[in-house]
Amino acid sequence: MIRLKHLLIIAFIVLSAAPLFFGLQYLNGQFGQYSRQLFSENLAALSQIAKQRLLTAVDRMKDTTALVASRTQLRRNLAEWNRTADAKHAMDITRIILDAKQGLGHLKEISIHDQSGRLIASTSPEPVTRKLASGQASSTRIDLVLEKDEVIAASVAPLVFEDQLAGHVRLTFSTDFIAELIRQRTGLGETGEWLFAVRHESGDALFAVPLKYDHKAAFQRRVSKDRVDVPITQAMLGNELLMDHAPDYLERPVLASTRYLPELDWGLVAKINEAEVDALVSRNEKLIYIAEFFIVLLAILAGIGLSFFIAKPIENLRAHTARVARGELEQPPNAGGWREVKELTQHFSVMIAALKDFNETLQSRVDERTRELDEANRKLTELATQDPLTGLYNRRYLETCLDREIDRARRYEHPLSIAIMDIDHFKIVNDTHGHGVGDEVLQKIAAFLGSELRASDIVARVGGEEFCLVLPESPETIAHALLERLRLGISEIAFEADGQTFSITCSFGLAALDETSDDADLLQKHADFALYESKKNGRNRITSFTPR
Repeated sequence: MIRLKHLLIIAFIVLSAAPLFFGLQYLNGQFGQYSRQLFSENLAALSQIAKQRLLTAVDRMKDTTALVASRTQLRRNLAEWNRTADAKHAMDITRIILDAKQGLGHLKEISIHDQSGRLIASTSPEPVTRKLASGQASSTRIDLVLEKDEVIAASVAPLVFEDQLAGHVRLTFSTDFIAELIRQRTGLGETGEWLFAVRHESGDALFAVPLKYDHKAAFQRRVSKDRVDVPITQAMLGNELLMDHAPDYLERPVLASTRYLPELDWGLVAKINEAEVDALVSRNEKLIYIAEFFIVLLAILAGIGLSFFIAKPIENLRAHTARVARGELEQPPNAGGWREVKELTQHFSVMIAALKDFNETLQSRVDERTRELDEANRKLTELATQDPLTGLYNRRYLETCLDREIDRARRYEHPLSIAIMDIDHFKIVNDTHGHGVGDEVLQKIAAFLGSELRASDIVARVGGEEFCLVLPESPETIAHALLERLRLGISEIAFEADGQTFSITCSFGLAALDETSDDADLLQKHADFALYESKKNGRNRITSFTPR
């Protein structure tokens, strides 16, 4: 007959070890899927962060272009050049753009072109672009181009003076921010890389940077627009998705995350070879298989030991009864083995506590990474809406706020005024004391405006020395009184430089929302026209716009 300990061993293997084995097999399969999903989500997060970095860099280029294009003297001299072709105006334009380029290390060249696209002035002694192509856009456009075997970012913006197109300004920037992104492959493994493409005139995806496996690919290698199975083509189609087992430019299967920058028509792909992904998943599965083997082996050994401990008291009792049958009247031995069951339960409790602690630690790390990502997104939002020098809002944020305030004023029939303020003779401050003192003047005036205006008012830096004030709930008379207080307050601020004390004045152009200004652009033009009148009439004054 089969003994009790043998029956307990078989029962333990059938009822405990076997379900444990199959359960671990199921968890192993689920872990493989989870590992791949986690890898895909990490790839998508990396590509999203990279996209935000690119958009931030592009916004900086747009802001720099807007600062240069906003210089009134530049636009006025270009308009005079178009009318007279006088070399004096070309020299003045050259001086202005050389002054504008000071302190902008990421800016490579500024060039000015007349209405026909012909080059008028440049900060480079050997400008690459002598003539702009015809039909330039009426708004700022940024493109990646190959000049002198170097990939650069070119920003072209129109220069408008008195509602007439005077020409265009072209700024070229270093693309080190793209090269740095391409070099950083953290999280992409050994075979991963970044793909960056623009749209070819044929509609194909044209790689704009060297590739890891094709160093001469920049503006040479293309992927047909008909290859919708290739990740870079999906990116250029505007689809942001995760693709697995998709062919790359070398026809190798990859896991890829695609991103699209619609304003620039650029495509971005983060990809890693499927072979490496499978190898990583397979390596994790092997480790789990080894862990499964030892867990099941330990369970079987523990079951055997437990069976012996459970059966031993019964066998001792059977032996004792045999001795009693022979007449040996002895006290039965003390039963042992039951305490080990409790200890085994305690061991499992320790294992569960360890797994729980591991899960809590993992969740804590996920929460920490989430907080870091939220903080990064907050900083990106600040960079997109604030002027870095003064801390005030920038032009892009102002345009959004002004549209919103105009809608609110019309909806509730409330007054709304805006003013454009310009520092008088600010160039003399820069030329006399240096740009560092000029920056301090801008910062002090920005701080003064922030302290004097209401919480509901909006102030933004829209040019080199120009500020725009949006005054909700303020009719023209109240707004004029506020501006007069600001004008007097600014003139009383004492500035120090080189052991000297000096003061400055400001000119204001004021415009109120009425039936003659039906949108934000027209309202700003009215304020700008009023500012021009203030400067023409001697500066250091406030002029309200009066319809002609």
